[in-house]
Amino acid sequence: MARVGRDAAPYDQVSAKRLMADVETLARWVRLSGTPEEIESFNYVRRRLRAAGCSTRLILHDSLVSLPGEASLLVIPARGQGGPVACVTHSFAAGTGPEGVEALAVYAGSGRSAELAAAHPIGKIAVVDGLATPDRVHAAEMAGAVGLIFLNRDPLVHEMIVSPVWGSPTPEGVRKLPGVPVVSVAQPEGDILRKSVAAEELRARITAKVDTRWRKIPLLTADLPGEVEDTFVLLAGHLDSWHRGAMDNGTANATMIEVARVLARMRRYRGVRLAFWSGHSHGRYSGSTWYADHHWQELDERCVAHVNVDSVGGRGAVINPHAYAMPETSGVADRVIAEVTGGRFEGGRVGRAGDQSFLGVGIPSLLMSLSEQPADSANASQDFNIRTGGATGGLGWWWHTTEDLPDKIDPDALERDCRIYLGIVHAFCTEPVLPLDYQATARAWLRKLRALRQGVGRRADLRPAVAEAQRLVKATEALGRLARGLRAKPRKPAVRALNNCLMALGRVLIPADHTRGDRFDHDAALEQHDTPLLDAVRAQATAAPEAVRPLEVRAVRDLNAVQFALSLAAEMTEATVRDARAEVRRR
Repeated sequence: MARVGRDAAPYDQVSAKRLMADVETLARWVRLSGTPEEIESFNYVRRRLRAAGCSTRLILHDSLVSLPGEASLLVIPARGQGGPVACVTHSFAAGTGPEGVEALAVYAGSGRSAELAAAHPIGKIAVVDGLATPDRVHAAEMAGAVGLIFLNRDPLVHEMIVSPVWGSPTPEGVRKLPGVPVVSVAQPEGDILRKSVAAEELRARITAKVDTRWRKIPLLTADLPGEVEDTFVLLAGHLDSWHRGAMDNGTANATMIEVARVLARMRRYRGVRLAFWSGHSHGRYSGSTWYADHHWQELDERCVAHVNVDSVGGRGAVINPHAYAMPETSGVADRVIAEVTGGRFEGGRVGRAGDQSFLGVGIPSLLMSLSEQPADSANASQDFNIRTGGATGGLGWWWHTTEDLPDKIDPDALERDCRIYLGIVHAFCTEPVLPLDYQATARAWLRKLRALRQGVGRRADLRPAVAEAQRLVKATEALGRLARGLRAKPRKPAVRALNNCLMALGRVLIPADHTRGDRFDHDAALEQHDTPLLDAVRAQATAAPEAVRPLEVRAVRDLNAVQFALSLAAEMTEATVRDARAEVRRR
């Protein structure tokens, strides 16, 4: 059997000079989804990948895209003369006619449910602190607001997308698109408006143009085939941008090109597929969603991992030890980050954001934005800082603004981040045994189920699910021992059987942990709890008496789904270990 081996990743082959050259070239174009300039950038990337040795495919597909146009905000006090306030509108916000929407303005704090209820926004325009996000737009619209004004804390207003629908909408999704106008105001105008609306009665008039329609958008894939397995690791990121998008997402695109160039010169146990999406910023991840829908079977059968790259190499950015990862993928990220930086990586739960369109398929995933600004950095975004309770400065005050230009990129930080991505993809494509740790996943399931059992008391019977999680922990411990033996001494049939098991475990456990249970659909682009299938179980602990019975019905069904997934995963794992032991006895 051909063995590629566990050789060190060739970190020294990464070039900051080449990375910055690609960033500077991509930043020549404003890459709005479905526009001629965006196509030019896709053609540039395609030429670079072909020169590196990749086979490429560029297609156009249908997508509902929303491009914000001109917007205005007029503030009208009860006494005195009103005046205009500079603002922008957002993707998928409702447009208005030239007369706009005028109503009394009410301050609703951060726009959470309790604050909205206290503000009584029915028939009014809600004034909300922070970034324009789909969850808060949806909540305000459901509370009766006829428009929203978001008050950013950074000196430039952040472009945002406010649709809660993941990807292009189905008929059901069309009904969930926002129906009210939404604008955002930067600091210091936002500070003035916040004080004014709290101190006196104000009316506000919003006018906005938003071009929302179906368009053809590009999608580019590039392949480097493997030598042994007909599987691949998916390295993916969006190419569309707000304004020049040097960091978001030019640095990611340059990183992908550089990783492809280095890996093209190496032997690979399994393949690498690079994918460049459009429709991220203006279609709510419609490019990656289209790909997940139209290549579902191939992804299910052949994709071993999804490595997501977005907005790396920012000036002053440091590695985020809690960047997106799953328990099964955190270990390989920790190993590579230690090799490159000497630091440690713990990983944070993969969230409902950033082209994570493959969770229903059950593909192990890691990363999105790998590096970010410290909360106390001069480059920090105050909007991110406030949103996270001072935990992070996000991706910089220039994120999603006209100032996302090449001067915001640190070549050394970009080279560092690129080396980390290279090391991770190198591990997945060159190591015969996939670097996935489902023992960590099983232990995480057991911890969360035990904690939940204590929290809900007798309201839900979690004992069967806990028992299956315990069974899975034991089975994956044996699988881990098998994996360690095969890493030391690979045997082709046993390695293939083990890798098939590892892939199958993801297909069962990841949808149960990260979706509401439908492998072929996409949950809304809204915040989710850890393991959304357990939401009804959690809710029983604090539910009003009249709501308990319906929650019990939902909880039983969802616990059945969780228990089934854990049982099936344990059964597959046990069978793989049993067959491997039988093979050893035959030998």
